[in-house]
Amino acid sequence: MRPEKEFLSNEIQDWLEGSAYVLFVDYTGLRAEEFRELRHRLAAAGARCRVAKNQALTRILRKARGLPEEWTLKGQVAAIAHGDLIAAAKVLRNFTAEFTRPRMAGGLLDQVLLSARDAGALADLPGREELLARLLGLLQAPATRLLCVLAEPSRALARALAAHETQMGGEPPEG
Repeated sequence: MRPEKEFLSNEIQDWLEGSAYVLFVDYTGLRAEEFRELRHRLAAAGARCRVAKNQALTRILRKARGLPEEWTLKGQVAAIAHGDLIAAAKVLRNFTAEFTRPRMAGGLLDQVLLSARDAGALADLPGREELLARLLGLLQAPATRLLCVLAEPSRALARALAAHETQMGGEPPEG
């Protein structure tokens, strides 16, 4: 392999290393300033976008992720990796709604190939923050119920005393 190709391959491998996913987008017809805006929005979500030769990217992904030999990238495809997968998918969906391009071309999650439809459906999943909030709610629910159960006898006693006070002709206490 020529030194330039080897350098490019190593650079792509380093870029993909540590990312559990890669999303592919067909950016045909996207103007340079729009592509710059897309990269800026993805960076804000912690994702990075890169354009590489399809042949080099295909070869590297086949080798690194164990993809079948017949799998290949076609067209003007950019790869998006790193950061939160759901956040990146949502950025792409919102950007496409605004600019009508780029088009989701598929993806790769660990060693599983995703169709364009599956990769686009990731944007419909709840984000990391929402999932953390749900988890926190689930973890707090038993403690909240336990507190209610433990506090109920004292509340019942207070209600009984207030009812007794009212029955005896006094005014019920406030609060």
